[in-house]
Formats: sequence, structure tokens, C-alpha cells
Amino acid sequence: MLSIGRPLMLKALVFDMDGTITHLTLPLEAMRRDTKEFYISKGLPPEIFEPADGISSSTGKARKYFLNGGTSLEKWDAMEAEMDTILSQHEGFAAANATPIEGSLDIVRKLRDAGFKTAILTNNGRPALDKIMKQIPLQENFDLIQTRHESPKPKPFPDGLLKVTSELGVGRSEVVYIGDALIDGTAATRAGIEFWGVTTGETTADALHDAGASKVFSSLEGVLEETLSLRG
Repeated sequence: MLSIGRPLMLKALVFDMDGTITHLTLPLEAMRRDTKEFYISKGLPPEIFEPADGISSSTGKARKYFLNGGTSLEKWDAMEAEMDTILSQHEGFAAANATPIEGSLDIVRKLRDAGFKTAILTNNGRPALDKIMKQIPLQENFDLIQTRHESPKPKPFPDGLLKVTSELGVGRSEVVYIGDALIDGTAATRAGIEFWGVTTGETTADALHDAGASKVFSSLEGVLEETLSLRG
């Protein structure tokens, strides 16, 4: 595990999407509720879940319970695909109303003009992302956009972030991950990548610091200023 601190030579910035680049329109509470209710309907005891469990942690607990209980991997994959369809429906409705946070794409363009690589790593599914890209010019502003469907495992697992870093061709000390949620900080910490938080989504500055953020900004403007300052 790398020591998390100021990148030695920052070359790339990877962004979460909802609450970081775009306004948070996902019905997260409904999605978390539906995730738990789905797995309970399949036979998982309700007491396994805690109120704080989100989509990823609930799915992780369900996977452990069912596979340890004798469910085949094939049946689990089918169950998870069914759950993914439910989440994609929520995301599709939210995608219809997606809008960029004011100034976010201008800031990304300035970072690219300054020579930095940029990417998005989101737990959104590919169908919702494709719908959003018809409304918001994301593709032209990022070198790579990766959804949960292209990630080996979704956040808070580090796998997706490590895949993005590899595809950008940069080392872990040459990239920061920027996001508004606790799972963003967890994924970055597990990947050995520095995490910067923004309070433009669902999480407070104190909570982002607790989640591992070395820096927290009220907007991406602060990210731009900090990034350019690293070049002296």
C-alpha cells in the first residue's frame, strides 16, 4: 500500500460523476431500499443489514450469505443481474434530468489544456451513462469514462479505480480521485490513491475527511487551483 499524501508528480485526475461533475439526481435512498428489499425477497434475513448499508455493502453481504449457503455462482450471477436491472431503471429515470454542475466542464477543459489527463469513474451503469452523454458533452472532455459495467468490481472496491489508472498509463502516485461520497474515499484508500473530496453532493466536509480525503473543496474550482499550484 502506498502512503497517501501529495502526489509526487500529478499527471491525471479521475472524477466521480453524480454530485461531482453532474448534479446529484439519483434517488439514492430509494435505490438503497430497493437493494435491501430485493435480497430479502430472495431469502436473505433482514437482520443481516444495518441502516448504514448502501448498495455496494448490501450486495456484498448478500453475496456472502447466498454463496456460503450453497447458492451456485451461476444463480448468484443471475440474481445480481436482476438487481442490476432494478438499479438501471432508477438510473435511467435520473439520467433524463441530468445536468452538469455549473462550471464543472469548463474546469475539466482547463485541466486538460494544462496537460492533465482526465477520466470519470462512476457506479452508474452504461445505459444511463450513454443517455446522459446525449445531453451533456462528457465524451469530449474526458480521456476515459468507466461505469460499473466496465469495472471488475464497483466502488467501494478499488478494482475499477486501479483499472482506470492503468488505462490512463499513470502510476498511483501520479493521480488523484475526486468525489463527493464516502465510497469514493474508501475506493481510493484501498487503491493507494490520494482522495480529494468535494461538498457538491451528499456528504459533508467532516465526513469526507473521515473517509480519507487529504483535501476537501466546496467546488471543483478549488480542485483546479490546487492542481495548478502543484506545478508551482
